[in-house]
Amino acid sequence: MVKCCSAIGCASRCLPNSKLKGLTFHVFPTDENVKRKWVLAMKRLDVNAAGIWEPKKGDVLCSRHFKKTDFDRSAPNIKLKPGVIPSIFDSPYHLQEKREKIHCRKNFTLKTLPVTNHSHQLVGASSCIEEFQSQFIFEHSYSVMDSPKKLKHKLDHVISELEDTKESLRNVLDREKHFQKSLRKTIRELQDECLISQETANRLNAFCWECCQESIE
Repeated sequence: MVKCCSAIGCASRCLPNSKLKGLTFHVFPTDENVKRKWVLAMKRLDVNAAGIWEPKKGDVLCSRHFKKTDFDRSAPNIKLKPGVIPSIFDSPYHLQEKREKIHCRKNFTLKTLPVTNHSHQLVGASSCIEEFQSQFIFEHSYSVMDSPKKLKHKLDHVISELEDTKESLRNVLDREKHFQKSLRKTIRELQDECLISQETANRLNAFCWECCQESIE
């Protein structure tokens, strides 16, 4: 699976020729304090969770978001220097517009990231959040469409209901055909027993034919 840069508005993808173009990709730090600084620097919020976006295992940032001085180029494989923080991010105009509208929503509460200090105690990130709150960008805030998985589920449900309806319709038509066949048989038997006249038999057969034509239409 091709890895993509996690920064909002960045279309960088980790391809075989990426290094030839001078583009490298870097996973988020394992140190919680440094990782928190990366996330805050990205100014990215998760609209589904109504809080700060949290990186998952395997998420990466591309080298475009770091300064040239942030890299250690002494080894064949380019690495980031310990403790560096990404600092180069774009804020597309259309995202800025949406961001301003979203921040006007009432009763919106940010979820803070649980982080630890050197004594492995939880430290609140509320002060850092207040500092950057006005600059955050929601993840996919410009889209309110359901995810592909939800759309596929809805489509499957509609198709299933359609198939059930078709099956019910086939059963109704089969019962109607069986009824018409039985009625014609009864008309012939009554006519053979001279219990109805030819005119009555013709009218009953005509009625069966009209019912058949209406069901076909």
